[in-house]
Amino acid sequence: MKTKNNTLESSIQKINDFNKARGWNPLPSDLAKSIVLEAAELLEHFQWDDTNSKSKNEILKNKNWEEIGEEVADVFWYLVNFCNKSGIDLNNAVLDKLEKNEIKYPAKMFNGKHNEKFYREQKRKYREKKKK
Repeated sequence: MKTKNNTLESSIQKINDFNKARGWNPLPSDLAKSIVLEAAELLEHFQWDDTNSKSKNEILKNKNWEEIGEEVADVFWYLVNFCNKSGIDLNNAVLDKLEKNEIKYPAKMFNGKHNEKFYREQKRKYREKKKK
């Protein structure tokens, strides 16, 4: 696999240019569906993993990472298109969400390890707040 020396912004621009040159102009609703479909194709690579009978390292070692990478790229491609068509700045959306998650899930509550109890409590509070 070739190493590519591009930024995220240049990749996004290349996707936008590629689609424009081909007149691809789907609706945001179609793009949202495509994101889910491509994510499901990504999930298929892990569908029948049996972590009870094999080590996680053994399971991951036997994956076709080239195909998995292509599915990741498909998800990203449709996500870029969705954001472009919907007027969402992907970078700003990610940074805004990161800022909110820093408040919602402060690092001091995890100390480098997953804190299931705290995580679930925060999710519960968030859902309750959304109902109001």
